[in-house]
Amino acid sequence: MLMAATVMMSLAANAQNPDGLKQVMSASKYSEASKLLKTASETMLSTEKAKAYNKLVDLAVAECTKAEEAAVKAQLSKDDAEMNKQNAKKAKAAYNAVKNAMLCNDADNEPNEKGQVKPKFQSKNASRILPIRNTLINCGLEAYNSKDYASAQKYFGLFAESRQNALFSKTDFSAETNYGQICYYAALAAYFNKDGKKCSKYADYALQSGDKEIVNDVITVKLGALEEQAKAAQIDTLKYISSVKKLAKEYPDNEGVFGKLVALYDESGDKAGAQKALNARLKENPNDAMANAYVGQNAQAENKYDEAITAYEKALQAKPDFLAAKLNVGICYLSKAAAAIDANSDARGNVKPEAKAGIVADLNKAKTAIEEVKAADPDKTQVNWAYPLERVNYILENLK
Repeated sequence: MLMAATVMMSLAANAQNPDGLKQVMSASKYSEASKLLKTASETMLSTEKAKAYNKLVDLAVAECTKAEEAAVKAQLSKDDAEMNKQNAKKAKAAYNAVKNAMLCNDADNEPNEKGQVKPKFQSKNASRILPIRNTLINCGLEAYNSKDYASAQKYFGLFAESRQNALFSKTDFSAETNYGQICYYAALAAYFNKDGKKCSKYADYALQSGDKEIVNDVITVKLGALEEQAKAAQIDTLKYISSVKKLAKEYPDNEGVFGKLVALYDESGDKAGAQKALNARLKENPNDAMANAYVGQNAQAENKYDEAITAYEKALQAKPDFLAAKLNVGICYLSKAAAAIDANSDARGNVKPEAKAGIVADLNKAKTAIEEVKAADPDKTQVNWAYPLERVNYILENLK
């Protein structure tokens, strides 16, 4: 009985479906062949699957070429509606061609019924799919610019993932200099599509690409993805901190990573961890802008305004366009003046004459700092200076 069961399992593992393969191979349309393969694939040998998926690639490539020719014809005749229709067909066909070429390669590299691996389609598919793969970039850009982030993720993402696939293991990508940028856009699209896991994955591809110009932007997106995953309880706090720690180790000069790491320590109540990270960064560079800004933030939280102002100004010496630090300088002067007013006012709200001059001086320093921030960021895209400036002006106008 045991031997019989073993034989039956062996037969099941090597089940064949020549009729199913024959039906797929005789199909004339991609949609028909795809539907047939879905039904028959479970009973196919790996060699049969590879042939079937290769047939799907044939049909998808043909449909892509046909749609491209029709789109050019429509463009020449200035038929925008038809051109858009054909471009949509081309995008779908290009996606199907790349996707099925990868599936074909997966099946083609599985052991056959004799336990041997003899791929037949990799070289042919890699060469013909490579130019079609570039179509995914244009499809992704069009979707991204239309704010269709799900479609943008779909096209950019497949472009990014396909290069990692074994299908292209023998392909020379040295001339593909835009790979990191496309991976970055794939990460952005996934972020806006609220797919933190894929966003982080594509961001990693972008970082691994070696494109140094996009590193800081990619890290910003990856940090955002990690934060969204943590908020949605897709990853726990410890994993979140661990991921940021890893980024901090790999990119020690990145201010965003350092800032997020210290903030995470603070939020989790690990004040010692936050201070340790801060001390290590200051030891490496005592004039570091972000580290000194955090020193200022900690002093400000303890109402040590003079100490905070000194730290913020040190940060500004290293990074003059650090608007958040400059705004906090203004807020510290405002808070210092407000505390002095409370400490030196009588029952009617009149400020002692001997204290007034110093208070007015601090308010004017606050106004100057905040107005400089306003001039640099009039639309409040980086920091919101409106309320602090309104508060300063109100106190100066009503100081008794």
